[in-house]
Amino acid sequence: MDPESRSERAAVATEAGTETVLLRVPADPDYLAVIRSASAHVATKFGFTLPEVSDLRLAVDEAGGLLLRHTVPQRPTGGAADLECRFVLEPSVLRVFLSLQAQDVAKPADDDFGWTILSALVDDIRWRAEGPTVRVEILKRRSAGR
Repeated sequence: MDPESRSERAAVATEAGTETVLLRVPADPDYLAVIRSASAHVATKFGFTLPEVSDLRLAVDEAGGLLLRHTVPQRPTGGAADLECRFVLEPSVLRVFLSLQAQDVAKPADDDFGWTILSALVDDIRWRAEGPTVRVEILKRRSAGR
């Protein structure tokens, strides 16, 4: 197995008032800790309070878990599937996109415990299946006055 396919890869890009951080890890629940940790760092950089950082960290972890539990990752020939996490920092909003190439996609029910918790932690949450890509979108606004 290619060592690069089993290690996280990160990139940062800045354009017109937004900053984007991209992290890609193997589609395995054991790697959610890497994304969870990165979300705390990004939220801190964005200026969230400690409770907001904790909420976002938990939300990203739960979203990744739901994505992995409700899909069957498509594995590219000869490699492992990747879970991608993209953080987009806008002036007053932090958007987090978790995506995975998957099949057998089942959106969690609105009354699913994980989905309910996730909905309570963020300002908006969306589940989208676009062709072979399944995406969870999280939106968290910066508190007024910051």
